[in-house]
Amino acid sequence: MDWIDDILASEPISNSQIAIIEGLLTGVPYEQDEIRDIENGLLHLTYQEAYELINKLKEDYIPKDPREQFNKITKRWQ
Repeated sequence: MDWIDDILASEPISNSQIAIIEGLLTGVPYEQDEIRDIENGLLHLTYQEAYELINKLKEDYIPKDPREQFNKITKRWQ
């Protein structure tokens, strides 16, 4: 890890990370129980844990626009 990762590892989740996670949760194909668990545990996450969760949610996110869905699918195949 870099020195900045060491510093941020113990930092609490930021407000911008909370907003990003809440926005991404609206478009992921998770069960309602799993979404509720994520929402309930947000304030207990560290900055690094939130960063990893955001990356996972971005990977699982299903865009509403069919063109964006197509681009995401074809991007995975390249």
